[in-house]
Amino acid sequence: MGFKINMKNNTKAKISQLCLWGLLSLGIISCEKGLPPVSGIEGQVRMPIDSITHQLIWPDSLHGAFVVVVEFTYPFYTSLDSFFAHLVAYSDPLDTSRVVQDYFIQLKSGIYVVGAVGIKVPVSQIVFMPRDSLKTHPEYFVPIGLFKEPASQFPLSSVNVKPGEITSGIDLSLDYNIELPFK
Repeated sequence: MGFKINMKNNTKAKISQLCLWGLLSLGIISCEKGLPPVSGIEGQVRMPIDSITHQLIWPDSLHGAFVVVVEFTYPFYTSLDSFFAHLVAYSDPLDTSRVVQDYFIQLKSGIYVVGAVGIKVPVSQIVFMPRDSLKTHPEYFVPIGLFKEPASQFPLSSVNVKPGEITSGIDLSLDYNIELPFK
């Protein structure tokens, strides 16, 4: 034998409203903290322009490009392979038809080196690869830019990303004949 509670529609509506307000209050209280602040870098990438035709220069041998971020290590990188072994993040593929474009990469706080790489294989071949597997295929990449502070006498500069802050002005000018401080 069971029993049946007989409620009027007005009582049901009040209980529903009370439950809804309770859920909303719980949601507001839990959202007071909000999302944690984002850390990362942002800047612009500038493609080379032909001095006579003023057209963007892009080599046929490259299928695309990315901005890459590698962990700063000391002693410094000894080879291109050791540089790519410390890869921690990369941007969306760059639009190789635009002379100047903005980029942003979300990072944890730390010290990094930022560069740009051209892709020797079709971008579709590597876009969906896990980041760790990109470290194992440095032959897919060719360096085409490194971030360097304008006043620096060194061939590249490190970037310090602080917790909850966006480090701006990490601009790159691409150079298809770049000389790296390591081979």
